[in-house]
Amino acid sequence: MGDAIQEELTDAVFRAALEPDAWVDVMRLMNDRFPSAAQTFYFLHREPRRVRPVCLTGVGPRWVATFDALYFAPDNPWIRLTGRLHRPGVVRTNERLARLLNDGDALYRSSYYNEWMRPQGFKYTIGNTLLADQDIVANITLLRAPDMPTFGDAEVRDFGLLSRRLTRSLQMAVRLERAESRPLPALVVDALPHAVALVDAHGRVVHANAAMEALVREHNGLALRHGSLQADQPADQAQLRAMIAAATRPGPADIDAPASLVLRGRGGGTLTLHAVPVAGAIRRYLPAMPIALVTATAGSSEPHVSTESLRCLHGCTRSEARLVSHLVTGRDLRSAARAMGITYGTARVYLKLVFEKLGVHSQAQLVARVLGPHPASASSPAAG
Repeated sequence: MGDAIQEELTDAVFRAALEPDAWVDVMRLMNDRFPSAAQTFYFLHREPRRVRPVCLTGVGPRWVATFDALYFAPDNPWIRLTGRLHRPGVVRTNERLARLLNDGDALYRSSYYNEWMRPQGFKYTIGNTLLADQDIVANITLLRAPDMPTFGDAEVRDFGLLSRRLTRSLQMAVRLERAESRPLPALVVDALPHAVALVDAHGRVVHANAAMEALVREHNGLALRHGSLQADQPADQAQLRAMIAAATRPGPADIDAPASLVLRGRGGGTLTLHAVPVAGAIRRYLPAMPIALVTATAGSSEPHVSTESLRCLHGCTRSEARLVSHLVTGRDLRSAARAMGITYGTARVYLKLVFEKLGVHSQAQLVARVLGPHPASASSPAAG
């Protein structure tokens, strides 16, 4: 590899850790060193079967849109050998694939080659996996046209050496992103007086403050097992999972999802949990991780909100306020409707009206709003 290109490539590779746009320079320099028709860097998600592009040069939008279906087709030999070939340090070429399969034409018979590669004028490939994490791999792949030579032994060796630099750069980028993309700064969570934990969609704790750590150590209704928040009672655990799943589920909020959960402690008191979604930072490399903020409040009685305050502060009708007071105690919408003696459809209408009046979009946001502080100026008719 030429010293000048190697030095410039090395600089671009490590700039890409801090400046994602520098991957364009990396691909340009890769083309200078390994002339090719297309240069690609992307994340391959084996489950679900899709690709997430980071930097593609020489591949048009139309072909990006058709890649998933053709690449993950059953007759694609790259997928058949994904466990052996999509590993850091393993340089992939057409020739290596043919040797492993003992079949020189397997790739050229596949729909991936005939319906995706060949129509774009691609035949020969060289690639490497920079990082692998369970079902997600970060790949860099170069593609050459049929009238270009295949990738020779010297190029395979140099590509492997360069890939190690790319891996170090990507590892640096991922570490920086993990440090910067915490949904809330740890210091903010740690400073809160009540028990708070950030959890993923499976209830695994990403971060917990000292109050939450002390609470789960008591095993008084809530515990930490194998890194996940778990309720002591199986029935409560099912509700806890449902509440966290609702708070981390992408898309519009589920109007029926429970916004809170009341656990009974050993001493007869209660522990009220709330889960609200937390918007994370935009991630360039790591897959998005939905996070929920779970708060736990201990007390001798269930949480209560004054129906009169709801009427005065937020303009709720008496029926709407009664519905909210039931939801605050941890009831779901159906059980709240039964307690009020109204139909489920009527309860949905009341809840939608309450959402509009309080400017919220889910039960979790509703409970957090009504249990939070109420400034004197908060949408009260007396506020001027």
